[in-house]
Amino acid sequence: MMIKYFFVFIAFITFSSAITFEQAKSIEEKDGVLKALGHYKDLAQDNNTKAIFRLAMIYAKGEEIQRNISNTFVLLTKGATLGDKKAGYYLGKLYLNKSLAYYDEKKAYNLFLELSNANYVPAYNMMGKILVSGTGVDKDYKLAVKYFEKASKAGFTEAHCNLALMYASGQGVFPNFGRAHTFAKEGMKKNHPLCIKVYEDYNLRRYPEDKGFKFNFYTEPE
Repeated sequence: MMIKYFFVFIAFITFSSAITFEQAKSIEEKDGVLKALGHYKDLAQDNNTKAIFRLAMIYAKGEEIQRNISNTFVLLTKGATLGDKKAGYYLGKLYLNKSLAYYDEKKAYNLFLELSNANYVPAYNMMGKILVSGTGVDKDYKLAVKYFEKASKAGFTEAHCNLALMYASGQGVFPNFGRAHTFAKEGMKKNHPLCIKVYEDYNLRRYPEDKGFKFNFYTEPE
């Protein structure tokens, strides 16, 4: 009987010592990364995708510990395998970093395409950028515009800026400085540097906004 109670007690202690990701994040905010690191690692071992991604970012930025991109890569790969779209997105960005040993344009393209097909909004924007630059795939400006539009409709700020550039430069669409003005202005509400650059480079203040284009209607969910 004593042995039975002993194991019940051990199980209770083990259970009560486990914490949630939110509790670990609270510890980090109060006491710093190092105090929360062990909790994140325990949660990551239990396949908690939030903890896996947070750990990946800690190693990527070297927050209170030595920067370790190898650990970041392993963690993002694990998170992506578990179905975490955000982890998959950042893994794709690692694949696009030419300074890293993981650089692989084809893997990046396939990963962002998979995420786009799963309706992950940031991946729409990244697919557009890949198609404009021809990174790991033939350039296709018209298809890039379609991806930028999907991201823009979902409210992704950088996609507004990319569309402003496409309309101003006439890539994949007929040049329309009024519409470029409209998209750039929308992104400038968030002080996005690309929108500001496009607005200044093409002197879009000279062109009245496209009155036939209703941005609020455009951004309504389909």
